[in-house]
Parts: sequence; structure tokens; C-alpha cells
Amino acid sequence: MQSKAISKPTIMILGTFHMGTTADMIEVEKDSMLSTQRQKEIEEVVGCLKDFKPTKIALEIEKKKNGPINEEFMRYLKGDYQLQEDEIDQIGYRLAKEMGHQEVYAVDWMEQGACLREIGEVAEWAKEHQPKLYEELFGPLYQLELTTAGKSVNDLLLYYNQPEVVEQLHRSYVNMARIKEAEQYVGMDWLIWWYQRNLILFSNLSDLATTPEDRILFIVGGSHVRIVENFAKESGLFETVPVQSYLQ
Repeated sequence: MQSKAISKPTIMILGTFHMGTTADMIEVEKDSMLSTQRQKEIEEVVGCLKDFKPTKIALEIEKKKNGPINEEFMRYLKGDYQLQEDEIDQIGYRLAKEMGHQEVYAVDWMEQGACLREIGEVAEWAKEHQPKLYEELFGPLYQLELTTAGKSVNDLLLYYNQPEVVEQLHRSYVNMARIKEAEQYVGMDWLIWWYQRNLILFSNLSDLATTPEDRILFIVGGSHVRIVENFAKESGLFETVPVQSYLQ
């Protein structure tokens, strides 16, 4: 006899471009997400994501800020807060309100931890000492679509979640382990921290999986999609659902 499959919590990871300004090494050139047209497009995306029926919405905000962002979210529910130009507000808060949620969940971590060099420093070292490897790793990143011009928000989100883009981002990051000189593991000085951060993201997401009926939507920058999804699958804790099941 076949044993009955054990029901697991479901997670969907929505990789996004950052709608507001960030300190990321590679920045997407964007128009205002507060324009009438962009607001209409965001509302359409939120309508599609509602079909996932998330029970909890996790955000790329440091966990230590969970209290303040929920105070902000409660103000939004009361009509006392204007949504800012970032995906936390535009998609996260908006969708949570549509779903009738009373809470959102901050799951990120950005402490110093194991970080010995910033990613920009690693890139500059590689450019000087390993130029061919630099081009191999960073060249494809700059060849991605780095502008929002001419695409709807739905199309942009589909682009940043398509398997080829997700895989390229992940591949470039993993291969930073090859940035080194003899026993000076320059790339690892940052890469260990990247894994540390994403394992903490996974750990915090796992705290939200309290029942098999939980359906968690995690809104996060596109470079995190593959690594967090890998941890979710490898843990055996979650069923994973692709964004393409809901955005078309």
C-alpha cells in the first residue's frame, strides 16, 4: 500500500526588482511606480496574487523591525498611511489588506555576521586580479534587463522570476567562490555572509509554517529566489509553487 502523502505548508517566492532606491551594486533604472498607470498595473498584479490565497505575507525587511512595520501596516489599514514607492508597501501591504490580514512578517537579516568584505570590494578585486573571471561572473548580470521602460509590472515580475534569469543570478553568486589568489579566498569573504543571510531568511520563514494549511508568500529581491527556494525544498518543510502559476 502507498502511504498517504503528508500535507505541508506551501511557499511561493516572488522575486522582484526593487521599486524604490537601494544600495544594491546593480540598480534597475525605473520610472515612478506611483504614476496612475503603474498603480493600475500593481493593482492588477495584486489581484492575481490574491488567487494564491496567502495566509501570511513575508517581507524582505529586517526581523528586528517587525514591530515598526506592523505599526505602519496598521496605520495603513486605518487609512492613516500613504503607501511608499517600494514593493513592501505597493505589493506587500496592499495584498495583506486585500486578504484581510492583521499582520505582515519581517524575515530579513542584515548584520555584519561573517562578512569580511562588501560585494563591491570583491568585484573590484576580481576586476583587477582576475579580469576574465570578472567578465564571466559580472558581465551577464549587467546584460539583464535593467530598466522598467516599456514593460508592465506584471511583465517585469515574470521576467525576474523566469528560470533563466533566476539561474543566472544564482550561478554568478555561487561562482564568486572562485575569486581568490592562492589561499586568499576573496570571494568567500562576502559569499559566506550571503549564505548566512539566506539561511537566516529560510529559518525565519520556517517559523511562519505553523500548520500544513499555511500558504506563505515571500516578497524578495530576485537574486534571493533560487537560494531560498533551494533551502525550502532541501528542508522538506515546504511545498513550493512557482510565481508563473498566478502571474501570466
